[in-house]
Amino acid sequence: MILDRKGILALPIKLTVSFLIIALMVPATMSAVDTISEDIDARKLLDAAEILGDRIDKVGSEGPGYRTTFILEIPDSGYLEIGGAEGRVVRAMSDGHQVGRVLLSSQVTGDILYLEGYVILSIHNDPDGEGVAVEEL
Repeated sequence: MILDRKGILALPIKLTVSFLIIALMVPATMSAVDTISEDIDARKLLDAAEILGDRIDKVGSEGPGYRTTFILEIPDSGYLEIGGAEGRVVRAMSDGHQVGRVLLSSQVTGDILYLEGYVILSIHNDPDGEGVAVEEL
C-alpha cells in the first residue's frame, strides 16, 4: 500500500467546486420559484375574472329586469376592473399591470368599478335594455 497525500489534497478542491456549483444554482432556482408563484397568483386572479364574466353574461342573456346577487372572492394579489368606456371587458390587474382579461358579450354600464378582496355583488339588467349594471353591496 502506497501512502501518499493525493486524496487529502484533492478533497478541499472537490468541496470547493461542489459548493461553487450549488452557489451558482441557488439564484436560478429561486428565480424559477418566484416566477411560478407569480403565475399561480395571476391564474387565480384570472379565474375570479372568468367567474364574474360568466355571471355578467348570464344576467345579460336573461332579459330586462333580471337580477342576481352573489359573493366573489378576489385573491389578495390584485383586483378586478369592470365598466367604464370599455364595458365589455373584465380586467385582472396586479401591481398596476394587466395580467389577463375576459371579454363579455354584454355591455357593463356605469363608471369603472374596482373590486378587491371579498365582495358581494348585485348584477341586474337595465330596464331600458342598455346593458348590465354591477353594484358592490
